[in-house]
Amino acid sequence: MQPWEDSQIDEIREKYSQFAKEHLAGDRAHRDKEGDFSKERWKKAAESGFLNLMMPEELGGTDAPVTQVVAAIEGLGESCEDSGFLYAMSNQLVGIQLTLKQFASEEVKTKFLPALMNGDRMAAYAFTEDTSGSDAYSMETTAVEDGDGFRINGTKSYLTNAPYSDLALVFAKTADNRGPFSLTAFWVDLNSEGASHGREFEKMGLRTVRMGEMVFDNVYVPKSHIVGVKGGGLRVLTESTGWERSVLIATALGPMRRGLDQCLDRVKTRQQFDKPIGAFQQISAKIANMVMQQRLCRQVVYDLASKLSNGKSMQSCAQDAAIAKLFVSENFVQFELDALQIFGVRGYLLESFVNQDLRDSLSFNIWSGTSESLRNTIAKLEGVPVS
Repeated sequence: MQPWEDSQIDEIREKYSQFAKEHLAGDRAHRDKEGDFSKERWKKAAESGFLNLMMPEELGGTDAPVTQVVAAIEGLGESCEDSGFLYAMSNQLVGIQLTLKQFASEEVKTKFLPALMNGDRMAAYAFTEDTSGSDAYSMETTAVEDGDGFRINGTKSYLTNAPYSDLALVFAKTADNRGPFSLTAFWVDLNSEGASHGREFEKMGLRTVRMGEMVFDNVYVPKSHIVGVKGGGLRVLTESTGWERSVLIATALGPMRRGLDQCLDRVKTRQQFDKPIGAFQQISAKIANMVMQQRLCRQVVYDLASKLSNGKSMQSCAQDAAIAKLFVSENFVQFELDALQIFGVRGYLLESFVNQDLRDSLSFNIWSGTSESLRNTIAKLEGVPVS
């Protein structure tokens, strides 16, 4: 039996698909054009229980297995039509809340997780800098011990949710070297003195989730807000990135299912030369490829989610996570390129769902590891001496 054939999994997918249809759908072209992020939609989605998934039961969460989280993300994506919003919510759940659950102190979890789960507060994952992406050790943000805490200085860039977040998971150097214990993760309240929001960035895709900078000018953070341990930032980074590659990648599944349905309708109803365009082999071949891509991507994501649900550690699934992220990302882009050819000039219009989904898909080859770095990771974990 396939993972998604479990009745409870299917019920969760359908529950969130119906929720998105009722509360998150519509007006996609306008919101995409204006880069319109809605805190009201965020709060409504939080009230649906989405941000409670995988969270501690004692704090109001459901502690759901990974397969159910993937099903919820897939369901939202089927009907939401707004991949930016879906990505933003899934990013906070998987990249930030789950990291706090695994590594943060009881003080931090008790104080902050409930507010994140119910949508009252929002958080950003503050790792990337102008000088630091795949090369974590080139990071310039520093954290220096000061009494019972640390002083953080530096600027983080290209952060999802940054312009409207008031909390952040911040990575900084606590040792002046490129060693594996030189980084530390901190939980920072952005209402702290010296913390501020910097520039916002305009993006070609995922436009309804804002991206921006965060600036830290001698920001004091108590030692109890270390996420993990001092010098343990690389482990936190590796674990959280693995979860993003394994679960956040499910944000491609809903749009692919929805896009396939729309393309099927198009090739059956669009007439040229007195026949539906699906009768032409070049078009039917594209549909066949899209069917394969959608099904195989779904298989890869759910198979990995099943392993994690059944107790496999993220460390043991590191190569599987890199493979899943690479396979789904590149197939998602090709899927959308084929959809564009099927819809022709109508798909090229800014108001078209094809236009938006194609632009959104391109980001998948960048976040949580570019396709190039993922190939290095896969080869390295297979025993190839990649530098």
